[in-house]
Amino acid sequence: MTTPSQQFPSAKPLVGDTTDMSSNPFEHTLLRTLADNVPHRIYAKDVQGRFIFANWAVARGMGVSHPADLLGKTDFDFYPLELASEYNRQEQEILKHGRSLLNQEERARYLLLKKEAWLITTKVAVRDDAGRIVGLVGLNYEVTVQKAAELALQAAHAQAAEAAVRLQATVARLDLEVKERQRFEQELRHQAMHDTLTGLPNRALLMDRIEQAIELARRSDQSLTLLFLDLDRFKLVNDSLGHAAGDELLRVVTRRIGRLMRAGETVARLGGDEFVLLLPNPMSAEMLANLTNRLSRVVAKPVLVANREVSVTCSVGYSVYPQDGGNATTLLKHADAAMYGAKEDGGNRVRRYTPDLSSHAGERLEVETQLRLALQRGEFLLHYQPQIEIASGRIVGVEALVRWQHPVRGLVPPMQFIPLAEESGLIEPIGEWVLRTACAQAAAWQHSGLPALRVGINVSARQFRNPALESVVAQVLAEHGLAPEQLELEITESLSMKDPEESMRILASFAALGISIAIDDFGTGYSNLAYLRRFPVRRIKLDRSFVSELGLKSSSHAIVEAIVAMAHKLDLQVVAEGVETTEQRDQLLRYGCDELQGYWFSRPVDAATCEALLQKQCEFERGSYTDAAVCRALTG
Repeated sequence: MTTPSQQFPSAKPLVGDTTDMSSNPFEHTLLRTLADNVPHRIYAKDVQGRFIFANWAVARGMGVSHPADLLGKTDFDFYPLELASEYNRQEQEILKHGRSLLNQEERARYLLLKKEAWLITTKVAVRDDAGRIVGLVGLNYEVTVQKAAELALQAAHAQAAEAAVRLQATVARLDLEVKERQRFEQELRHQAMHDTLTGLPNRALLMDRIEQAIELARRSDQSLTLLFLDLDRFKLVNDSLGHAAGDELLRVVTRRIGRLMRAGETVARLGGDEFVLLLPNPMSAEMLANLTNRLSRVVAKPVLVANREVSVTCSVGYSVYPQDGGNATTLLKHADAAMYGAKEDGGNRVRRYTPDLSSHAGERLEVETQLRLALQRGEFLLHYQPQIEIASGRIVGVEALVRWQHPVRGLVPPMQFIPLAEESGLIEPIGEWVLRTACAQAAAWQHSGLPALRVGINVSARQFRNPALESVVAQVLAEHGLAPEQLELEITESLSMKDPEESMRILASFAALGISIAIDDFGTGYSNLAYLRRFPVRRIKLDRSFVSELGLKSSSHAIVEAIVAMAHKLDLQVVAEGVETTEQRDQLLRYGCDELQGYWFSRPVDAATCEALLQKQCEFERGSYTDAAVCRALTG
């Protein structure tokens, strides 16, 4: 890019060139002397914007060694392009129209000195005797120091104004940290006494109100009632649909219960799905029955959560002052024991406290405490029940069943601790122990020379909805060197249909690993056949209730035959559970059932006994398996 000083030939200086001396040399010298000794910058330019005169102040300000170094050059030689262009545009306006620029504040940036300065600038057009504009004269003086002081003063004023605003805000806030403090303290007191999810009174506030109600009842020789309400199957909602859905269900139930309460009555949430109703006024048996019936109905109404319609029931236990306790702690404990009695009756029940429930509740607490220690103490063991191929009589798989060998109680039946493990959440660590132990045993049998065997593991609802289960299963298989098809995960029909789409996603992830899937207790729940057809399932396990009625009810024959035919149409195998007689075995063989499991062949046995059965089967390996009676001989 060429600058104006390169586009035009060097201009002839108007002042400062001895070849163009004025007729009065003294006048010329006087003007030069005056110009060079004033502190202001004085310069002249021709109509092309070239310097034709400059005093020493200009030279020093622009970073050249002599005023003559400016002659013939333009602003483009000393200023950045953008700034020089602006000066040129400004001066062309002056040269074109003759209008003066007076005392304008400018911010200059010098290329040679690499610094900035603030200037006050005046520019005036120069005319010849004919009045034509032949150039311009400029005068500016530097005010950088003054400008810095001005800016500093402005900043100080701004800071002072800002400080004043902040001070006013602080004063305003201070005028509010009493009202606000009072509000905050009230909020803290409310939070300390209320449940954050539902807004209901919590245990602390409930206990205080119970004690107050007891004192009033004592003075007036009246009674009061305490109801302990717990939702049935609430954990299944949490496990299958997530905690957000469970929270929404609790909020809906809270609103429904609240609409049934009268003035002076209290509904509190103790935590989880446990609610307590304090009824401080005497209630007849008829009034109480009416209230509990209404409670059961409103709780059981369907609720739309997570785009799913869910329904739960409730178990209610209650105690009455003074017959069932004389203080808040005792009344609450007894109502709680009555509620657990209602649950053990099957749920969706109402039960009043009776003294025998206290000992039962104590036993239940003791069992739960011991159950928590059982894993640490290594008290669990596995029994294995063989699964037999009906046509050949061969053992083709086993189902691993957990047992609890209590040091005092002896062998605890599963029905006495599995429901409690489900309810307390202990079923997850127990389930993982079962998985690891069963896979380790299958690997041990295989390493001892026995044929590869399919091992069935029951999966609880909590395990099934746990995202970590897939990685745990894959890790366990890898640790023991088991092929994925040697493991079969069994889930109940009701669990698989709780959320079919989610179940399909989870089952597909296991099927992708090569793991076999079986639907347990088939026929006891409601199966959507469209989903069942899409599930990556290899086997269905016919529930023992159908098998036990074979030979007793003709309808059971029809159901079993239909289930087997349907399963085979869907390319599924059928395993019959609970087979105990030869007649049942023969009927199942006639209907085309693939496998059986039950006492007809073997009850669940420990690992050593199961291994002995497998060893005996190997002894028959070269014989015929067309008659199941051959394998009956394996049991001795």
